[in-house]
Amino acid sequence: MRLTRGKFYKIILFFIILLLLTIYITNLNLTLYETEEKYENLHKKFESLHSFFNKFYNISYPINYFLKFYDQYDKLPIIYIITPTNNRVETQLADLTRVRNTLWLVPKIVWILIEDSSLKTRKIGSFLNDSKLKFVHLCEETPKDMRIQSSEKSWSKPRGVWQRNKGIQWLRENANWLDHNGVVFFADDDNTYDIRLFEEMRYTKTVSVWPVAFVGELMYERPICKNNKVIGWFRSWGDKRPFPMDMAGFAVNLKLLLAHPSASFSNLVQRGMQESHLLSHLVSINELEPKAENCTKIFVWHTNTKKILRFGEKRLKQLNLSYDKYILSQV
Repeated sequence: MRLTRGKFYKIILFFIILLLLTIYITNLNLTLYETEEKYENLHKKFESLHSFFNKFYNISYPINYFLKFYDQYDKLPIIYIITPTNNRVETQLADLTRVRNTLWLVPKIVWILIEDSSLKTRKIGSFLNDSKLKFVHLCEETPKDMRIQSSEKSWSKPRGVWQRNKGIQWLRENANWLDHNGVVFFADDDNTYDIRLFEEMRYTKTVSVWPVAFVGELMYERPICKNNKVIGWFRSWGDKRPFPMDMAGFAVNLKLLLAHPSASFSNLVQRGMQESHLLSHLVSINELEPKAENCTKIFVWHTNTKKILRFGEKRLKQLNLSYDKYILSQV
């Protein structure tokens, strides 16, 4: 049988089509394989990322907490945090470091730290500079006759009065450039603070209040609330106190504080009356703003750092050992 030219071309065309089809199918299989391989690699990367965040959740949580304020940062009222501190060798820097680590996670704050000293010390100045926080460094010395001696009870004389008043004085003297929608909070340097506390107080219009743990010889004290109003107090002593709560249990609107020049603390009032002395110049009980889920959540603990035992220092002399001054300056 003779193969005509037309049939020959058809056979060649058939084999060309078959070849092209084979190449296409081969490439398709390769593409599917590569896609599947890429998917597997991507899946592994997501699993690795998920594992990373699980391992470092303690880092990602505060970062996420801070980032949720990013869009509204410029509109956030500033929190002015007044902290008195004294040069107790054993625990001062340790206590301040704990507070600083909390404040690192709180947006839009100014830390006003007042030393109980006639001069600002290099130690605290370096500490504040290294913190990179917005801060004000002040000093105000407690009169010698009002200092608590080692033989006296810790509550026998008022503590932090002159330093807190120095912080209030600074606010009044610099009122022209402060955020009058801001809030003032008196944060002792040895307390423990949950970062959520600061967002509870940030939009205070008058005086906001909440519970404080480990105070008043109880596990906690708190305002008793009904219909989002304070109607009484959970406390064990001080029936004559108009506002029986701890210094860490309230925050004051800055504009309100500036509007009452006589509002301050006093060394002349009885034990436990410092808070009441200040607040009585500012609000009545009906004007208080309950926070922390109607004063049912604990966000601050009145912790106390105990003194460090140093009996071993006598042994150092016998061993001809001494402290390194540089390292000791960091304690």
